[in-house]
Amino acid sequence: MNIPQDFKDMMEGLLYEEADAFFEAMARKPEISIKLNRRKLTDSAKLGYGELEPVKWCRSGFYLPERPKFTLNPLLHAGAFYVQDASSMIYETVVEHIIASSFDTGRYPAVADLCAAPGGKTTSIINALPDSAFVLANEFTKSRVGALRENLMKWGYPDVMVTSASVDRLAQVGPAFDIVAVDAPCSGEGMMRKEEEAVNQWSPALIRQCAALQRQILESACKMLKPGGFLIYSTCTFNRQEDEEQIDWLVNEKGMVPFDPGFPEDWGIMSGIDTQWPCFRFMPHHTRGEGLFLCVMRKEIDTIENAVSTPSLKAWLRKNFKLVADGIPREETKGALSLPAPEAPLAIDFNSREFSFADVDLPTAISFLRREALVLNPDVPKGYVVILYQGFPLGFVKNLGSRANNLYPAAWKIRH
Repeated sequence: MNIPQDFKDMMEGLLYEEADAFFEAMARKPEISIKLNRRKLTDSAKLGYGELEPVKWCRSGFYLPERPKFTLNPLLHAGAFYVQDASSMIYETVVEHIIASSFDTGRYPAVADLCAAPGGKTTSIINALPDSAFVLANEFTKSRVGALRENLMKWGYPDVMVTSASVDRLAQVGPAFDIVAVDAPCSGEGMMRKEEEAVNQWSPALIRQCAALQRQILESACKMLKPGGFLIYSTCTFNRQEDEEQIDWLVNEKGMVPFDPGFPEDWGIMSGIDTQWPCFRFMPHHTRGEGLFLCVMRKEIDTIENAVSTPSLKAWLRKNFKLVADGIPREETKGALSLPAPEAPLAIDFNSREFSFADVDLPTAISFLRREALVLNPDVPKGYVVILYQGFPLGFVKNLGSRANNLYPAAWKIRH
């Protein structure tokens, strides 16, 4: 990795005697890690990757010794697990702590992830939420929305909406969310070990540009929080302009109150640099994962604002935005016909009693995911049939007897 000299000078100024250990860690191969979907799978052994080492700070996370061909594991497409950097999995633990410390049993929070694609942190949030919580996943960049929708449909949580909107437009709804997550667009210094593009695009000017954009997003995020609501701010970068200095601004200019999730020391997570606030840094010479900065803050409870109810929030979103997804679709209309939606079997609350099933072997499951026509066993009834692999639904075919037409979404098919 050809590290820019300006970046090297900056990190030496931040880390002092730890700088050499940091650069040594940056030269090592990235870790490979996955996260289980706690509503679909609790035993990592079922994935077929052997005995896996847990991620310290996430009960659903595991390290793999090497990178397999994830695409050829049907359980990935069933939404049973997600390939994610271990550092980012801290979102699940943070939200668990917020829910346990601040929400009564039976209270269902509304949560917004404002910079959500491709869905790793949104799925971590969903893992930590109680059933019946509402989740809005937003991604402004249109080219990234398709992957976000696909990943959330496969994750299977039903009470989710997906939008592709500017956060200032979303903020017009007012204080409607109990938790707002901002994994902000950043200069990407924490991804340099993993992505050559992060090295090539880096410059001090990019830091300034990202810091300005982050502040605009945070301005809107604060407006969207209910009194007493929580803001989770993170970046995958190391410089203080995009990290601790943004927290200073949130405290001093927006009146936000820092909240300490209470991470154990043996997790190896560093504290913030030159700050009095409870900020946290995942640094590759201390933790097994890529670089991540995180801080949790709370909006003062006694702000004079009338919170927007979740039903009113949903109605407002449906009225004002063209939704990329409004829950997991159960039916689709083709002409005068109402047909089962191809995404429906992936929902955790899918009504399996309405359809026949065919549990297939691995080669057949791969053929299905490639959107090829299948020939099912003669005892499988004709009509709409759910294809299962190891008991996990993958999608529909229409069984004609001599063959089964594949109804897997064309945009999702695997090509190798």
